[in-house]
Amino acid sequence: MRYKANITPRLREIFEKGENGEFFDLILKDGRRVTCKLDCLTYANKSDDDDTDIMVASVDYRGGGGELFAEEDIEKVI
Repeated sequence: MRYKANITPRLREIFEKGENGEFFDLILKDGRRVTCKLDCLTYANKSDDDDTDIMVASVDYRGGGGELFAEEDIEKVI
């Protein structure tokens, strides 16, 4: 049986926007607005103290560098 990932709604939006390798904007819950493109969806530990894996989006910024965003970090995908 094939594994089917359970992708959360905002991460699915990021995946759909990122399929073409284009840049898009995210409004984050901490108030930032970032322009980025999707590198991949992957799993990461929930926190330094919790080894539970959660799905995250690995994104790259225009000027270099990048960040991991979980569903709870994202307010809106533009």
